[in-house]
Amino acid sequence: MLARRLGLTLLTLALGLALIVRPAGAVVVDRVAAVVNKEVITLSDVYELGGDFIAERVDAEGEKARREAELEVLDTLIQTELVSQEMTRLGLDVTQDDLEATIDDIARQNGLTRDQLRREVERSGLAWSLYREQLMEQLRSMRFGQSILAPRVTVAEQDLRDLYDQEVKDGYVGAESRTLEGILVPWGADATLDDRAALALKLSEDKARHDAGTVTWAELLAEHPESLLSGGKGQLGAFKKGEAIPELDAAAFGAPVGAVSGPIALPNGLMLLRVSSSEFAPPPPYEALREQLSQELQARKMEAEMALWTAQARRQAAVVVKLEPPVGYGVLDRQATPELDPLAPPPSLMP
Repeated sequence: MLARRLGLTLLTLALGLALIVRPAGAVVVDRVAAVVNKEVITLSDVYELGGDFIAERVDAEGEKARREAELEVLDTLIQTELVSQEMTRLGLDVTQDDLEATIDDIARQNGLTRDQLRREVERSGLAWSLYREQLMEQLRSMRFGQSILAPRVTVAEQDLRDLYDQEVKDGYVGAESRTLEGILVPWGADATLDDRAALALKLSEDKARHDAGTVTWAELLAEHPESLLSGGKGQLGAFKKGEAIPELDAAAFGAPVGAVSGPIALPNGLMLLRVSSSEFAPPPPYEALREQLSQELQARKMEAEMALWTAQARRQAAVVVKLEPPVGYGVLDRQATPELDPLAPPPSLMP
């Protein structure tokens, strides 16, 4: 979503990372892009906020995508203006004192003085005045979400369980674990190359007998009391992919359950390897994910409420878009699309 790409967290702004600035060398012939209840939004405002986004779209899709990208950014600016006007009407807007206190908090949390913070922001290429404007919008967005949208949202326990069933439990495939057994016949201390070749031939014949069904795995184990694994009845244990040594890992996860692989050369002998069983880890329990699910569902419902609020606000406001849409571009769809996410403050700034 465009709003997620254009939104800047307070901490990101403080560190000057992923900042939205007008692309170097871009020339914008200014004009009125939209009017929202007598408040003018210019084309330069569009590029100041979304210049990078527009440039990326044009690079990827060609010049034909420019106007559509401009309109997407313009929708965000219209929504921002509607939010600002609503906050002013309700007497909830962010004050200069709020802004100054937040800047002080950001500087302190990052171990900087206010002057050092300003130098870091300007070093990133963002003007201090624009930084303050963007930060003010972030604060307004957070307050709008907390004051206007959050009271409309409820998260029921059954909703959380339904989300868990739909997106976690159903179709969950956990990490596979395979239980392995083996027959490991050691090299003799004075074994010659011929001795080793004979042992490899014998184990190959044993594998062929097992594959043909003329001998069971248990019978093969009994035929090899010299196996270094005979004391544990051939049990090697359960392994996830990558946990066994490379020589065994490839064979263990490259064969079906019940199959015998080998002989596999190891430093101390030759091994026949059998996958006795396979199981997949169950999904994490609901209780372990409840808080994460709650946050996700809260965010989705806030987004839906933002879409409803925006659609209603645009119907009630005097909004005139001056940029001509490209052929086939759905203006009504744009107006119903949430373009501004109410951003939560970073944990250290939570009340």
